[in-house]
Amino acid sequence: MGNKIHTLIGSDISIIGDTLYEGTVHVEGSIEGSLIAHKDKDSKLFINKTSVIKGNVDGTDVAINGTVYGNVYAHNLLQLGSDAFVKGNIYYKSIEIEVGAKIDGRLTVCTTDEELDQIKIDIESK
Repeated sequence: MGNKIHTLIGSDISIIGDTLYEGTVHVEGSIEGSLIAHKDKDSKLFINKTSVIKGNVDGTDVAINGTVYGNVYAHNLLQLGSDAFVKGNIYYKSIEIEVGAKIDGRLTVCTTDEELDQIKIDIESK
């Protein structure tokens, strides 16, 4: 996928509603709704330290250094930077956490995409 940024949501942008994405996406603005990667495409999501997401985050590779109020589903790698704050449960295959990151929720490791998808379906059906 390289280092090319496919989409930049700038700090002066606010989005209300769910957002589907693919490729490399940098979020510097705020989103009230879920961020959902296309399942059959590689994706990398970067959430900047000034960003606030009020909704779930679902992606292949996810790097959070901002604030997320919702569950996080990382199908490959989740990276939490020193300014990250997640108020919600985290479901992941692999994780890196820097000193200073804060989590108000549970961490659950999932060994397969199918397991992670089933957990998501079970949660969303309640």
